[in-house]
Amino acid sequence: MKRNLTVKHLVLAVLLAVSLTACGGGGGGGGGVSPSGISYTGLTTQAAIDENNAADLSTGAYQGGQIGDALSIGAIQDGESGSVGCWRTLKVSQVLEDALHKVDPTIRSGGTFVGAIETESGTIDGNCGGNASFSISVNDQTGVFSGSLNFNSYCEGGVTLSGAVSFSGQVDLYSDELIEFDFSFDDLTATSGSDSFTLNGDISFDYIGSTATLTITMLLKDNYTGKVYKVENYIVTLTELPSYVDVEVSGTFFDPDYGYVSISTTTSLRTYYGDAWPSDGVLVVTGSTGIAGGSTMARLTMLSSTTYQVEADTNGDGTYDWNSGILNWSDL
Repeated sequence: MKRNLTVKHLVLAVLLAVSLTACGGGGGGGGGVSPSGISYTGLTTQAAIDENNAADLSTGAYQGGQIGDALSIGAIQDGESGSVGCWRTLKVSQVLEDALHKVDPTIRSGGTFVGAIETESGTIDGNCGGNASFSISVNDQTGVFSGSLNFNSYCEGGVTLSGAVSFSGQVDLYSDELIEFDFSFDDLTATSGSDSFTLNGDISFDYIGSTATLTITMLLKDNYTGKVYKVENYIVTLTELPSYVDVEVSGTFFDPDYGYVSISTTTSLRTYYGDAWPSDGVLVVTGSTGIAGGSTMARLTMLSSTTYQVEADTNGDGTYDWNSGILNWSDL
């Protein structure tokens, strides 16, 4: 039997997706059309990685422009609120998938019409203030849905959103499982504590079994420094397993001060349930050609759920000649 749309779960799914993308940079290529409102005006040349920028570029690519903790937000898991940290792969992916699978955009029809388009609208309140108005239309025969959310100082888990989000997708009417989900936003403002950011872009989700693939194109502006970071065609694959989540990423991250680097995970980033940060995995960012003829690179290695290290090949000879030593996630 079809169930009514759980609108609040849909809203929280949007919030979680914004959190995830803001905390994990990426993208591909050096151009493309920027979303309206803000634009990327930083360096578009490939970054030359050295001992002075290796840590910034690798952790920036991982976090999405060093804007991490600004977008920690509330989440719904098993019907209760919880805290989701920046790129806390386990928590974010778990509650993201749970929230999205709780969405059931198949509004019950009271009549006997076949192929009817059902529409619902209303307002929901944030758990720490503000509200969001919504409108959604659903084809009750195909499962295709679309709609919009308008956030009005909507506060959830300590993050306040203002601005409009449009969304669309499709649900399998036989299994009630989400097949795909896309949303876009221009000038969506997010504030948390003393941090403030503006987000413009598009995110799409595709699900196959226990694996979710996110494709992201986004601009992220720090409203205090004025710096804009860019992620384009950034692909994140999350695989949920009984006690942990594995994440693989690829793409290119643009830093306004250094230029762009290509991103890849040579070992999946693994986060165990209950941890804030990954305890295993390797992320490599690749920059311009060094004096030895190969690419300059930085390697971010997850040592534990509390520590990591960064290494750099600063001349392109294939050997990592600089090491940051052991660093703490909590210092990012």
